[in-house]
Amino acid sequence: MKTRYLLLLIFLILGSCGGDKEIADPKKINPNEVIANADMLKQIKFEAAKIIPIKRTLDIPGSIEVKQKLLARIGSPVQGRIIEINGELGDPVKQGDVLAVINSTELAKQQLAYIKSVQMVELKTKAYERAVLLFDADVVSEAQKLQRKTELSSAKADMEASKDQLFVMGMTVAEIEAIKSETQIDAITNIVAKIDGKIIKKNVNVGQVVDPTEDIFTIAMLNEVWGVAQIPERQIGFLKEGDDLLIDVPAYEDKLVEGKISYLGDIVDPVTRTVTIRTEIDNNHGLLKPDMLITMKVSGMKIEKVGVPVNAIVSIDDIPNIFVKTGKNKFLLRPVTLGIKNKEFVHIDDGLLEGEEVVIDGAFHLNNERLYTKE
Repeated sequence: MKTRYLLLLIFLILGSCGGDKEIADPKKINPNEVIANADMLKQIKFEAAKIIPIKRTLDIPGSIEVKQKLLARIGSPVQGRIIEINGELGDPVKQGDVLAVINSTELAKQQLAYIKSVQMVELKTKAYERAVLLFDADVVSEAQKLQRKTELSSAKADMEASKDQLFVMGMTVAEIEAIKSETQIDAITNIVAKIDGKIIKKNVNVGQVVDPTEDIFTIAMLNEVWGVAQIPERQIGFLKEGDDLLIDVPAYEDKLVEGKISYLGDIVDPVTRTVTIRTEIDNNHGLLKPDMLITMKVSGMKIEKVGVPVNAIVSIDDIPNIFVKTGKNKFLLRPVTLGIKNKEFVHIDDGLLEGEEVVIDGAFHLNNERLYTKE
């Protein structure tokens, strides 16, 4: 009897000594794993990851420029002083419209030289005609007649050269003929528009002395403009003429203009190591201004890689993740490295293999369930 009580006491002592120890280790729970119930499974959609082609898109900063054939820089044809201005910034003009009037002593000198050359031709013409008559009468030799003819030819050449110079100085045929017939000098001439368009620059005021090297007015037709950008030479292999692009205009929110690459430069800038690309843009609405900043979004060659819909990405602390199906109703949150993307899909550069099942719809609900279970 005593022996039984003694054994019982020993068991009780041993049991009390081991009471602070865990009888069994509980199963560790993975905080990134979600076990979805039947209701949750109805809210999500998953499918096997597959190869998805996505066009590589390049964002290239650029600007709006005037088409060169629709641009005219107007200078004074001769040195002189501005006495009248008719064209102002923003004015629409037609070819031949008078933009400014100039008084030029150089023009007066050239007109005087032309009048003298005309008079010299008249004098040499009479001398040659007289030499012909005298030659016919055996009064002068043939050599003397030929000399008068040579002098006449030289005088005519001088007159034509002087006339051409007046053309260069902006005079018309009618104005030159008037000088020839009236022998009256006019030192006033006009600066006229060379093309139809709008005055976009004006660099002159009344009383200002100008010369032919200065651009006084700039006229442009802005119903069509260029979008121009410089692309690094290492990226030109992704592009070709005719590729589609979108033009983002920051000055107008959500303003995207469609276009195509109309020109891909033939040379590389040796300093910047870039190549010029250009697109032509319809601007009948007049919203695009020269030198306005833009971004060209160029779609280049297609790249094929494992990808998922953009809705499959769960961002946690700015780290992209996806949910991968690991069992009948088990899903594991896995960090991934993203590649290029478009509006619908994104490439996974690292973290996903072709054929693995990925949650493509309802990832948000799964993540909420994960956070709730974790708490």
